[in-house]
Amino acid sequence: MVVKITFFHDVLCPFCFVTSRRLRKVVSEFKDDVVVKHKAFMIISSLEDLKAAAPTEEEAREIFKQEFSIIKRYYPDYDPEKIINKGKITWVWSLPPLMACKAAEYQKGDEGYWAYFDKAQEKFFLEGENVNDDEVLIQIAKEIGLDVERFKADFKSKRVRMSVYEDEAEAHAMGIRGVPALLVNDYWLIRGVQEEDFIRSVIEDLLTNGGEPKKVKLKAYWEAT
Repeated sequence: MVVKITFFHDVLCPFCFVTSRRLRKVVSEFKDDVVVKHKAFMIISSLEDLKAAAPTEEEAREIFKQEFSIIKRYYPDYDPEKIINKGKITWVWSLPPLMACKAAEYQKGDEGYWAYFDKAQEKFFLEGENVNDDEVLIQIAKEIGLDVERFKADFKSKRVRMSVYEDEAEAHAMGIRGVPALLVNDYWLIRGVQEEDFIRSVIEDLLTNGGEPKKVKLKAYWEAT
């Protein structure tokens, strides 16, 4: 019995930042009993719309400062002002870093995707780097040990772009309208930021009961919207 978790997320999503770390910690306790698949979901799907909402760089930073402040709810020592004041983040949208994650997946599968995703989130939320910048995205590829020349060829390709859009279409077809979202065994949907204990209890329940939840109440994805 293996539990499959499909993690829908966005590099720019502060709630996904928290969820990814919690999920990784819990999954590490179960070794080969849990597999995690990764799917892209853009929370800022149009650069033009972002610029319309925030015509100046300062207004764009203010939007992201509000987003970064969400992390402080979960990590009280986090300082969003310090990160934003580095001044590298202005108009940033979801597609470039998600395409880069897909390019990492082409080389190293789901673990490669997750390693790239987490590193990209660290660059964005902890270091204040612009994850729309090609140099930043290439540097991440170097840091996680990808074949950089292959990555350069992949991360802006039509194939990668379509893969992101296909993930998003899949999410919308299941009624997913926001992230983070965890689809368990292609059936049960868990939305929002969850405590580690809850994620752990779901996995234990399914592993103990042949894939059927007995102790934890879960909703099928068509019921969870």
